[in-house]
Amino acid sequence: MRSSRKSRPARYALSLPFVALCVLLVCAFLLGGGSRGDILSLVVLRPVAIVCLAVGIASVTRDQIAEHRFVVLMMAAIVAVIGLHLVPLPHAIWSALPGRELAVEAGALVGLDDAWRPLTLSPHRGWNAFYAMSVPAAVVLLAIQLDKEQHLRILYLVIGLACLSAMLAVAQAASGGNEALYPYRITNDGYPVGLFANRNHQAALLCAAIPPLALLALRAKGPSRALVHSVAGATAVAFVLLTLATGSRGGLVFLVVAALASAGFIRAHEKPPARRGARSLKPVYVAGAIGVVALAGFLAIAFSQAEAVDRVATGDVAEEYRLVVWQSVAGFLGQYLPFGSGVGSFVEVFQVHEPLEMLGFAYWNHVHNDWLEWVLEFGFVALVLLGLSIVVLVRRTRAIWIRLPLKRGAHQLAWTGVAVLFILGLWSLVDYPLRVPSLAALAALGAVWMGAPGSAAADMPAKSRRKVSGM
Repeated sequence: MRSSRKSRPARYALSLPFVALCVLLVCAFLLGGGSRGDILSLVVLRPVAIVCLAVGIASVTRDQIAEHRFVVLMMAAIVAVIGLHLVPLPHAIWSALPGRELAVEAGALVGLDDAWRPLTLSPHRGWNAFYAMSVPAAVVLLAIQLDKEQHLRILYLVIGLACLSAMLAVAQAASGGNEALYPYRITNDGYPVGLFANRNHQAALLCAAIPPLALLALRAKGPSRALVHSVAGATAVAFVLLTLATGSRGGLVFLVVAALASAGFIRAHEKPPARRGARSLKPVYVAGAIGVVALAGFLAIAFSQAEAVDRVATGDVAEEYRLVVWQSVAGFLGQYLPFGSGVGSFVEVFQVHEPLEMLGFAYWNHVHNDWLEWVLEFGFVALVLLGLSIVVLVRRTRAIWIRLPLKRGAHQLAWTGVAVLFILGLWSLVDYPLRVPSLAALAALGAVWMGAPGSAAADMPAKSRRKVSGM
């Protein structure tokens, strides 16, 4: 026993994938808080990600890939599809693709009527998307090589980075919006954005960090348990307050989602129900989780910091235009199916179809509904990949849910991954959080956690396994 205790720290110290993942996550959060492709810090982040990706490729084993087959294949499929969008095609093939008529006419006017072109209508943005995948791809290949204890340490790192972003947000608010405290030139000036350029993405991180915080707090044991619970509770309340202060209306909704996911961890530590059919969450825990959000909201309003609540009541022009953009994209989407307009092409495509009332000096960089934007750019392939992801997420959620109360660390880690993916995935319906390197890295971690070894449906009793397989 003594030798194993002494060897454990050494094993972590010598685990190259663990160290590489820690370095990559720190760099992603410090240097990758914006979605734009012209952020100067990407010059540092992407080479680091490529080196970490090389480490992951060199050290991963076939058994590790087999244990996380779906997430590895899904990541490989996304990278492959993006890469195929960048391969030049003969003019006869490219010009026959739906939605290329205007580009063909423009090419003929400048003497490029025989030129080979890639499927995407915006190659330079497509290459940016391809290089951007180096961060989540590296996270996946490194994370699948870690054991449960190492993943718990990664949880501490993620929460620590969320706290760092929260503390910077407090400093930004206290300084009255001092420009020196904002890491990006194009940002939401005057708002507590933390390590991000966009206040919605700061809110997304804080919401997604609450379930991991609940897991680590409720795993605390021994004399320090009460202290850990108190610190975790205070941190959660701070996250709620800062989410409301960002002015993100999505944060109001996903705080409730985060609270319900955290209530699942409370149930995970209950004693097994006396009756087999008694599987519903106790109302007191659900009410308590929602009560924390409500209390923080009340305190925020009392101190005039609930910008998100004010925006719900008043609304703004940008939000009205968001609905116009969605309607416009849905209207011309069919012109580019079944292949899509190409990865990264939304800006140029939307400028062709932009409604007259939206014409001006500003431009929309994304649909603010990534599900819709993915279908526009990738066509039917996006529908297939999104459909598979939804099916796997629902089945995995079901597989974990019927095992409640969760006693094994693998199941608890899987529940954390499900919560993170639900928050970021649903948030993508109204924004684009997964286009931010740090949040993309967090989503990649969530996907690996969701498929933690020992938590799969095959690990369940035979009767429960038949229920899941019949979905």
